Amino acid sequence: MKLLGICVLAAISLSLGFSPKSPDSTLLVAMHSELKRSMDSLRLKDNPGPYFLSYWLLDIQGYDVEASQGAIEKAAPTPLRFIDVDLRVGSYVHDQSLYEGGLVGGSGLRAPVPESDDTLLLRQAFWAETDARYKVALEQLAQKQSFLAAHHGMDALPDWSRQKVLQQRDIDSIQPPDTAAWIELCRKLSALLAKNTWMAESRVAYQYYYITFYYVDSEGSTYIQSLQENTLLAALLCQAQDGAPLWDYLRMAARAGLPGGGHTGATSYEALRDSLAGIVQRLDELRHSKPLEFYRGPVLFSGPAAGEVIQHALLDPQMQLRQALSENSEQPFLLDLQGRKYLPDNFTVRDTPGLGNYQGQALFGSYHFDHQGQPAEEVTLVDKGRLTDFYRGKLPLQISSQHDNGHWRYGGGFPGVVQVEAPVGVPEGALLDSLRTRTDEEGAPFGLRVSKFLDDDAVKLLRHPLAQSISYGSFAASRGSFSLPAPVEMDAVDNKTGKATPVRGVFFNMVDSKSLRDIAAVGDTPHLLEPQASFSILCPSLLFSLLDLGGSHEAQPKLPLLP
Repeated sequence: MKLLGICVLAAISLSLGFSPKSPDSTLLVAMHSELKRSMDSLRLKDNPGPYFLSYWLLDIQGYDVEASQGAIEKAAPTPLRFIDVDLRVGSYVHDQSLYEGGLVGGSGLRAPVPESDDTLLLRQAFWAETDARYKVALEQLAQKQSFLAAHHGMDALPDWSRQKVLQQRDIDSIQPPDTAAWIELCRKLSALLAKNTWMAESRVAYQYYYITFYYVDSEGSTYIQSLQENTLLAALLCQAQDGAPLWDYLRMAARAGLPGGGHTGATSYEALRDSLAGIVQRLDELRHSKPLEFYRGPVLFSGPAAGEVIQHALLDPQMQLRQALSENSEQPFLLDLQGRKYLPDNFTVRDTPGLGNYQGQALFGSYHFDHQGQPAEEVTLVDKGRLTDFYRGKLPLQISSQHDNGHWRYGGGFPGVVQVEAPVGVPEGALLDSLRTRTDEEGAPFGLRVSKFLDDDAVKLLRHPLAQSISYGSFAASRGSFSLPAPVEMDAVDNKTGKATPVRGVFFNMVDSKSLRDIAAVGDTPHLLEPQASFSILCPSLLFSLLDLGGSHEAQPKLPLLP
């Protein structure tokens, strides 16, 4: 039997295109071996063993550069490894998952994930995690069974489903960066920013990641998937005359190579210099301005900011379309709206994960199979304004079709390449004219244009104590509403002259999803947004006829005693 198992594992490795001695083959052999051992032997007396088990390993080979004040603070490789275990006890109809009513104290045993490809050490790490998950799963199953016994009819759907058994492979070719060139570029840009002595902090960072996902499960599926990421990030922080922290950022990310290819030639450096100069000028103007107290009127989401609205209104809720059982659990709001109007009649939203490039740029959201090894399919989320479909994996949902469409990534329903289409679009200049007209009808002197929202990676780059007072906006949302992060770049567009002036101080209140049906106008050009380099949204600018923004009620930090 042992010889047969080794032969089967070798056959799987060869079918995926690995030589028996390759590091990838070693990882998969370790994962397969420990998974088979656990499925065959893992059980406590008088208790069932797992009916389903999957192992997921994330291997990151990276390089990080950070610079400030013209000095390099960090320039080093950053290898990381993470593992995840999905262990289920019971049956496909009813297992321990999707229950949050009880408190379960799990085992504290955790083994570090070795950076080497030693098969024994890797198996030990998976063994420790599997053992701990199994003990917790048994307790959760017992508690869930007690809960269901006292609440008849609450659990109508199966907890898991069988899908296709596949062996998949999708590898990005490695294009290692010229680290010396990127180090020099970060140093030069940080030295340039340091000349603005009124800033509290300015930092420049470059990150390169080559990320590989490995997956095996007890049904026989196996995959290996990789992608690479290059990101240049600059974060700038200062303080307004009233003490409020003001900040902005520049972010460039690409799967292949960033513009300039890491070289510090004149074209690349000058383009970055000019972009940063615009940000510096904007912050300088804002720190001498008074904050807005409130705003009620039309809002134009210009450029990538429009995609962020679609993300929070339509895509983020897809992560959890099946709530855990509890005393107060209810069907997610989006599922209740299937077949009903959610966006204007002329809107269509499609997710096409097979779209690899846009205007010559490789898209982060493009993939061929999801994190359960299932083929990535095109999904029409909204058709002529009506919600039609959702991101689905092996987790059954309260909808008519339970077909897995290959959109289960990072622990939930996850976007790929989202395209927002509206056949009647207008140029950006016409959108500004429409903003001015509608604002005039409201009797207000100016309308708001939002072009950039908060970026988590940029905030985390800042080290100054003042950064702790940066507002993230309101993230409280009730059923039927969604929240938007704090706007970072926002302009008041004068009704009479059309002049755009940077403004600050107001944040979006909760947005009722009914406001989406009242989008007044749409741009004619898709803008690309790739949040945290994990998925892609192609969306034109959006003009809302009426939204509310309010100021912060928090006390602002004090100004420094000495300049």
